[in-house]
Amino acid sequence: MSSHPVLPVLDHLARVIGATTPRQDTAPTPCTGLDVASLRRHLLGGIGYFTIVLADPDGDRRPDPRAYTGPDGPEVLVAAIRELAAAVRAALADGIETASVRVPALGGTFPGDRVLSMLVAEAVVHGWDIARATGQEWQPDPAASERAHALLADRIEPEYRGGAGMPFAPEVPVSQDAPALDRLLGFAGRSPHWTPTPVTEGG
Repeated sequence: MSSHPVLPVLDHLARVIGATTPRQDTAPTPCTGLDVASLRRHLLGGIGYFTIVLADPDGDRRPDPRAYTGPDGPEVLVAAIRELAAAVRAALADGIETASVRVPALGGTFPGDRVLSMLVAEAVVHGWDIARATGQEWQPDPAASERAHALLADRIEPEYRGGAGMPFAPEVPVSQDAPALDRLLGFAGRSPHWTPTPVTEGG
């Protein structure tokens, strides 16, 4: 069975999510407008969507990934990540990398390898968001960051950035000789130097 760079990233993401605490739920993240709990819900919608897509590449069952309303605790997200990793392994065994996969939420039908790269980008960037917000380490394989950067550079048009409701913030300038993760983060609209605001007690 084939392996893929997304699998260690998902494993790392599960560890980071599992190490968060309830007190950190209201901590802001580098993902504009989302605290830790809100970003977990965002991830639950996206991870559930990718799990369905990879299990049934040409199927019609495609829920809205933005409409997740179920339980959203860290343990729920960790279980969802483990389920997705199992779906990735099964899909790889079935040759998903050369198959056509329907992903209407992301714009159409794509080669399976491209869909897996979309998942790498989602996991690497949002894994960093959560890790940075909660004071954890996040050092994915540079090859995963390079793959994610290449995918986003091919997909993100200027009109997708900066405005109300746009999926990406303006690009943050980062040196071309910076580490692969920093260059990815800058392209995704994050400052690699972002630091969290301490959570205050009381009100």
